[in-house]
Amino acid sequence: MKDYRLGFIGCGHMGMAMARGACRILNKEDIAVYDPSDKVMMICETEGFRVFKDINQLCNMSQITVLAVRPQDIDTVLEEMKDASSKVILSIVTGVSISYLQDKLNNVPVIRAMPNTPLQINKGSTAICCSSNCPDEAYKFVKDLFSSMGKCKEIPEEKLNSMVCVHGSIPAYVYYLTECILEDMKKRGFKEEEIRELLVETIIGSGELMKMNPDKPLSVFVDEVCSKGGTTIEAIDEMKNRGMDRIISDANEKCINRAEQLGK
Repeated sequence: MKDYRLGFIGCGHMGMAMARGACRILNKEDIAVYDPSDKVMMICETEGFRVFKDINQLCNMSQITVLAVRPQDIDTVLEEMKDASSKVILSIVTGVSISYLQDKLNNVPVIRAMPNTPLQINKGSTAICCSSNCPDEAYKFVKDLFSSMGKCKEIPEEKLNSMVCVHGSIPAYVYYLTECILEDMKKRGFKEEEIRELLVETIIGSGELMKMNPDKPLSVFVDEVCSKGGTTIEAIDEMKNRGMDRIISDANEKCINRAEQLGK
């Protein structure tokens, strides 16, 4: 019987993004999927992934089993997996520790990763760590996998929950900021089709400039746009007066605290 390179348990937004991104270095025939949603399973099958209706069978036939479920569902899934012969677990479940997974799954080697959705277009970033008994070959494969979809950095596990606002949540921050700007411009008489493309390209270009100049202080980027006595500095001063830095800090704190609450 075929041994699948990756077997996904859960294929929601993040799981599907990762499965699609993995196709850069794997054939779709090397990827198997289980999801409780018939609709998701149908989408996965249509895209060319092998689908399973039994978690244990998927675990037994996968070299690396990817846990891509909600933290609230992890105990139910682990209970179903306890009798499976899992070889290596790759968990992208927020807050769930390596030790917790090993306690539930008979000390199976575990890799924890915190990726984000842009990895499906080769622009993601991933924080990663592993258990002491993880085979070097499996860990290297997973690092290479995430590196093929963007940036991948090893981070000590104790820092992973604090990284959630950098890796997992930042895309939503950017989307929400973009939405706020767009909605404000629509109130000022613009049509979405007139400004959305310009807005998106500006955000992409700004990111590329930061990427091209990694040693340049971000405050310098701000100053270069804010001419003294000009228009942009008025906007930035208003954001500072309103405490934008405090809003971001408070938002990050909420995000990290929720990761700790969901943690095990």
